[in-house]
Amino acid sequence: MSLRQAVESIAKYLPEVKRPIKRPSLGERLIWTALVLVIYTLMGHTMLYGVPQAAGLAGQSPLIMSIIFAQRIGTLTTLGIGPIVTAGLILQLLVGAQIIKLDLSKPEDRTTFTALSKLFTIAVIIVEAAVYTVSGMLGHLEPSIQAIVFIQLVAATMLIVFMDELIQKGWGFGSGVSLFIAAGVAETIFTNLFSPIMLPDGYYQGIILALGQVAASHGSIGDLFYRGHFPGLMGLISTIAVLFLIIYLESLRIEVPIQHARVSGYVARYPIKFLYVSNIPVIFTSVIFTNIYFFSTIIWSRFNPANQDPILNLIGSFNATEHGLIPLGGLAYYVTSPGSIEGAAADPLRAIIYALITLGFCILFAKFWVEVGGLSPQTIADQLVKAGMQVPGFRRAPAVIARMLERYIRTLTILSAIIVGLIAVLGDYFNVYGGGIGILLMTGILMQYYELLLRERLEEMSPVFRRLLGE
Repeated sequence: MSLRQAVESIAKYLPEVKRPIKRPSLGERLIWTALVLVIYTLMGHTMLYGVPQAAGLAGQSPLIMSIIFAQRIGTLTTLGIGPIVTAGLILQLLVGAQIIKLDLSKPEDRTTFTALSKLFTIAVIIVEAAVYTVSGMLGHLEPSIQAIVFIQLVAATMLIVFMDELIQKGWGFGSGVSLFIAAGVAETIFTNLFSPIMLPDGYYQGIILALGQVAASHGSIGDLFYRGHFPGLMGLISTIAVLFLIIYLESLRIEVPIQHARVSGYVARYPIKFLYVSNIPVIFTSVIFTNIYFFSTIIWSRFNPANQDPILNLIGSFNATEHGLIPLGGLAYYVTSPGSIEGAAADPLRAIIYALITLGFCILFAKFWVEVGGLSPQTIADQLVKAGMQVPGFRRAPAVIARMLERYIRTLTILSAIIVGLIAVLGDYFNVYGGGIGILLMTGILMQYYELLLRERLEEMSPVFRRLLGE
């Protein structure tokens, strides 16, 4: 039995969201998208039954895990989109390395890939739910409560999978994964700006409200410039600066002149994005880092809670505090951001190693994504030739055009990977709200949604234009 036959025979028994028979209107798709977002947000604020609230709060994961996996430990979104992202990454790597031979340009292979992705996701859900339940990461649970918590985790995460599928099948916009990530980062930024919680320093947690306090009491604004891990003025300035920087870089293009092979005088330009690989390398790198942290905490909690095993300490040693597990050493320590300029200054070696590892993985994944994501010079050259285009002064042959494009693409691939990696790292060091990775992902996702909404709006308006022209 072939891989396709085996997957299809299993996948037909899996529940799925059907595509709409008739394409929903723009308003209907907006309503479905908003409904999914509201449900996910409510799930993120609903505690798991049987899990002590204190245990859930103490198990809060690092910011990077909360962003990439859109999770809240101790709630119905304890696993978040982690299984979807992890399964997708593993499958992409297997297909890219030709371990699983699928040609995603063929419809039947894309169908097999989708079914295989769902099977992988379900397997990861079961494994992660079991790990969270029995490892003690949600506190000490009795066997009967463990079964109840396990069922809750599996059911809630499967609902997340179906909501993501509902969005992708055409009922909503974009993908649920992107929507949940952007919403999580936006909620973090909103909290940092407007949270009315009073902190020990006597000011509100939200920096906007805190600035209002200073203005009303004629206090010193210097008290708000840096407030450790709490939102300060430095973080606000850094967030605004990074936001404008990302928007500017996303707008940059390298334009390659092209012309039609059969229509003389028709000259156009093929735009190559300056951030050629966008935020894909940061996403892949973050997923790797979060899974390293996740599995190292499992190993630590089960086999090395006293940090006495020197071999296991190489994987990760931790200190359990009321704010969660704090990495002390090992691989988990160096793939976790120091989190602030204060943390980077306290251990410069860690800050440097974390930055170098991040940049290295970003470059590696950027090169990988160019090859498997249809962005290679050869792929683009083939597309231009099939469209009847050629580069002025060059023979109309894919190999020739590919060599010319490679000079731009090879440089932009590495350069864009380094830039997004630096934004992610330095954003964390300078207390950017939502984290450097978070603001990078949110900006990219929101720009994609903006372009998608414009396209949808034009597609809905085009029949009207056609009728007017017909009259």
